[in-house]
Amino acid sequence: MSSITFSTLDSLPGPDLLDLLRRYAKANKKADPVGKALSWHQDQVAISLGFKNWSMLHKHLASANWSAVDQLKTLALKKPDLGEFVEEHAYKTIDEDDAAETMRQWARAKYSRLIDFAFYDNESETGFSWPAVEMVMELGEEFSGRYPQVLIEKVGLDLEVDGPWGLELSESEIE
Repeated sequence: MSSITFSTLDSLPGPDLLDLLRRYAKANKKADPVGKALSWHQDQVAISLGFKNWSMLHKHLASANWSAVDQLKTLALKKPDLGEFVEEHAYKTIDEDDAAETMRQWARAKYSRLIDFAFYDNESETGFSWPAVEMVMELGEEFSGRYPQVLIEKVGLDLEVDGPWGLELSESEIE
């Protein structure tokens, strides 16, 4: 069982950014000689990022789209101590085999090999009458940030060896 540690900084989701900011506030509380409450340290983090308090930051991140999270992450990275903390701690360790199997299962549940349901078509690129999906791209859209890109590409290319793959629609979806 091999594990992979990778940076999540490029595709950090909102909940993970909030967790990093919370961990930064906890570290500051631990180092505080005066012994101020954790809520005070959390509020200081929020204020440094332009929010009235921690609650407003939390509310913002709960409903933020990717672009808003990325803007907030960029702002946090510009703060000297906070930025260093985020860069140092934005890592995740996963089990490579479990992650690969999760991606394979997801792909097989959503897509089918064209050879299993599509008619042959000599004039198409794939040789089938149905459009193929780019498995690496589909896996990337689903698992980016959760797993490293190199693993996503490896699993996608492995699946494409058995492919091409397509999205098989039921008769009610076709009509």
